Amino acid sequence: MFWKIALRELSFDRMMTWCQIAAVASILAPLLLLFSLRNGILQEIEHRLLNDPQVLSLSLDTSYRLDQSFFTKLAALPEVGFVVPEITALNAIVDLKVPGSAAKISVMVTAVGDPIVTGSKIPYTSELTDTECFINEGLAKRFGLDVGHKVQILVTRVKNKIHQVSRVEFTVKGIISERFVNDDYVLLNSNVVNALDDYRSGYEPLIFSDGSQVNTLERYYAKFRLYAKDMQSVIPLYYALVEQHFNVRSKVQEIENLQAIDRVLNIVFGVVALVSVIGGAIALGGLMLSSLKAKKRNLVLLRLMGQRPRDTYALVLVEAWLVSLMGFILGLALYLVGSIIFNTYFQSFMAGMVISELNWWHFAVFLGCTLLLSSLTALWTAKYVLLKVQIADILREA
Repeated sequence: MFWKIALRELSFDRMMTWCQIAAVASILAPLLLLFSLRNGILQEIEHRLLNDPQVLSLSLDTSYRLDQSFFTKLAALPEVGFVVPEITALNAIVDLKVPGSAAKISVMVTAVGDPIVTGSKIPYTSELTDTECFINEGLAKRFGLDVGHKVQILVTRVKNKIHQVSRVEFTVKGIISERFVNDDYVLLNSNVVNALDDYRSGYEPLIFSDGSQVNTLERYYAKFRLYAKDMQSVIPLYYALVEQHFNVRSKVQEIENLQAIDRVLNIVFGVVALVSVIGGAIALGGLMLSSLKAKKRNLVLLRLMGQRPRDTYALVLVEAWLVSLMGFILGLALYLVGSIIFNTYFQSFMAGMVISELNWWHFAVFLGCTLLLSSLTALWTAKYVLLKVQIADILREA
């Protein structure tokens, strides 16, 4: 019954109804557009950061002596997503040989969970064997290599003034995307890399030699390849390493800039939204007050016909919801027009960038806030009018 009466009331006083709808739309459309710009800009910056494989990466600028206990403690930190040790850069340089070609490359340790492997869409559920490797996309293109192909790694050294070469054949198990590795690298398991380091240091380890003289001393590493669990973990992990006096290279500055932009845009949006909502609520309240005052006679007649005060409030609420819903639809249409204009304009010189964007739950929140604000305004104006209404005075005026 309330819905039918409310619709007839609103359709009877069309001019006032459209004024209220326009008031709601005039508040919503700019707020939706402003929030979509804030959301679109931040999402675009965050998306570009996350697409940069180095954002989660933290590396050392200089070499250190890092033992296994250090890596055990580092891996236990909640901010760490992946970490593997690295040998010295000099020992990590080897020759990659394929039929008819050869190239100097560097060796990198990998393990299950390696972000650059999983990011390259390579199935990686078990560790590489001692005869398997990953290579970067640049090498694969240059030498025409693919998964399943064989490559030979040559490791040279000088021992007792004798030049020695060890040759080991590996099977390519995957190709790392050039988004993650630009330089020429081959990725091997830690057992192979440790054997390579030992061979270069004068030992005779298995894989690269006969195993007659293995390294039984405590092993030290020069650096590490470290990735934070997520973007929020980069900054605390960076400062945790800096406190241990490590010279760390990371994308902390870019992440802090993003957070600063987020704070500034939140303040700007919050102030503009607050001013708009207060101004809009006053305007909407004034229109509702004028509308209810014009309907005083109708309200009195309904009271005389047995309608309870709470029924009157319910009727006013239903009318407010209908006005808010229509105002929201109009505001949404205006927002879509503005959003299309913004995105079309920026697409002309920022290809692939969506500058104005909202998710479905943003619209749900805006609709909920609109209904809540209009409900509070309607209840306040209804209470004000009903307190002032004297049935005898209205009947006398009639």
